[in-house]
Amino acid sequence: MLLIISGLLVGCSALAVSRDQLGQTLSIESLKYLPEEVSETSGLALFGGYLWTINDSGGKDAVYAFGAQDYEFEKRIKIGGSKNIDWEALAQTDKHLFIADCGNNKGKRKTLDIYKVSWEKLIKAKDKEKVTAKKISFQYTDRGEDDPGKEHNYDCEALTVVGEKLWLFTKNRGDLQSRLYVLNAKKSQQAVRSTVTLPVSGLITAADYNQKTGKLVLLGYQKASVFGQSFIWIIDVKSDLPVWESARYHTILPYGQWEAVIWQDDKTLLLTSEKSPLGTQQVGRLRLSD
Repeated sequence: MLLIISGLLVGCSALAVSRDQLGQTLSIESLKYLPEEVSETSGLALFGGYLWTINDSGGKDAVYAFGAQDYEFEKRIKIGGSKNIDWEALAQTDKHLFIADCGNNKGKRKTLDIYKVSWEKLIKAKDKEKVTAKKISFQYTDRGEDDPGKEHNYDCEALTVVGEKLWLFTKNRGDLQSRLYVLNAKKSQQAVRSTVTLPVSGLITAADYNQKTGKLVLLGYQKASVFGQSFIWIIDVKSDLPVWESARYHTILPYGQWEAVIWQDDKTLLLTSEKSPLGTQQVGRLRLSD
């Protein structure tokens, strides 16, 4: 019976994805259950021998460091000059960690923030110490002024760095697409317009770009909360744009509230899931075969 249901779910996803874009069904290897302190893990970074994460709305204004090999908790660092309204993503350069306070479940937030923190200070900080962040505030210039209602296109949970720019991807409940916004990582106040809209056929929860291979991964899930499924898109980036013609869609199992993704190496992804009726908070590994 489970095999029949699984097959139906895969078949449903194929209806919204072209045949030449449909890839394999991939299985996530569970590596470790995470402590209750990060039950709403919603972003990932890898730096300094640590795997870093955050909690989303309602969580502390802090980042959490786990061992990059054993995933054991190491320290929690408070981020001074910040407020966790709805933290949803992490992104990184060699010098800075970026924390995206871009969640917008009801679509009513007009100004969103990204906090920029020095890696040098984060690495040196001890458990429960504070590190001060610089704030980047931005607005979408291509959104309407009216209340967008429940089925809106102004939520956002995905941030990554491409070159020297910040790439932000929306989570569109209305049309199941995702708009790309490109931000300047050095400018404190910005008004941005979307660069391109991607027909992702679902709700995007995370993104990460591999600077070495030029591959972008988008993580998401289908809109149906019970009989939906999780997925990733792997997309080439050329001339500072995602090449949608190269995009490949992979269903990932088990279905869960997978909220964060990062390239561990050129063929391996690390993911974390929030605690939900679908499962507990954990870190998992996904190996790509192509």
